[in-house]
Amino acid sequence: MPPSLPPSQEQQIQEEAALWFARLRGESVSGQQRAAFARWLAADPAHAREFKILEQIWDDSSRLQRQAPPARQTVQRGLALGCVILVCGWLGLHWFDGQVSTEAGEVRHVELDDGSELDIAPHSRLRISIDDKQRSIDLLAGEIAVNVAVDRQRPFAITAGGNTIRDIGTRFAVLTDTRHTRVTVAEGIVDILPAAKAQPPLRLNAGEAAVVENGKIGPVLNIERRSALNWTRGQLAFDATPLAEVITELNRFRKQPIVLDDARLGEIRVSGVFLIGDESTAPSALQQIAPIHFVASGGRLLAQRNK
Repeated sequence: MPPSLPPSQEQQIQEEAALWFARLRGESVSGQQRAAFARWLAADPAHAREFKILEQIWDDSSRLQRQAPPARQTVQRGLALGCVILVCGWLGLHWFDGQVSTEAGEVRHVELDDGSELDIAPHSRLRISIDDKQRSIDLLAGEIAVNVAVDRQRPFAITAGGNTIRDIGTRFAVLTDTRHTRVTVAEGIVDILPAAKAQPPLRLNAGEAAVVENGKIGPVLNIERRSALNWTRGQLAFDATPLAEVITELNRFRKQPIVLDDARLGEIRVSGVFLIGDESTAPSALQQIAPIHFVASGGRLLAQRNK
């Protein structure tokens, strides 16, 4: 095993690797830049190791790509900087009364008494109930990822938007809002029992997802299993995604929201793996891979076009 590095040094290498990854996927890379990258790569085995990890993340995320329409603006390819530090805490169920909520920018990791684990996204509200007969979560708002401990005597059930997601032992995520509920399965099998009782249940296997809207289940979607729950590992992956959508997703994990000064900026397409954690690093990376800069204004971060 490679020797462990001090956290500050490891974070620095992660950021340097992410920056090189972004530069090398730009529209034009000079010979000087490639030579400088080769020197950086050879300077320390930890550099090559971290860069290889980012390449694997990119390979995984690229399988998620959908056919995007031709963009009027240049597709900016890159990797957003960030340190893989989740704002989380290991909490046992006895620390709370079963009700959990997260604030803006807060990601929480919760270990339940039955051995199951939850990753709770920002702006989420839920109630947890575990006893000798049942294990259930009422997801009122937001998103959770669940790593369910196997207990065939007590199936694990999540209620969201009036729908029930039932599982025995697997890893999956549920996102719900006022319009729909999305279920994503990374491992194992889950059953969706829709709120519309006339519709039969749907079984989802690993690598599949489905959206329930107005109590009705939409078509089964194929996903990349290893990238399905990237946000629980501090990563967000995009491929030729409009900047407006990227910022919307980033804002889910930020305390200081990013706002576009000009709606037309939202048409710029961005690709890469965004590492979330330190709020200052993602904007710094976006400035290097898109023709924009940021100005703090009224508690927000305003994205403006470069002149």
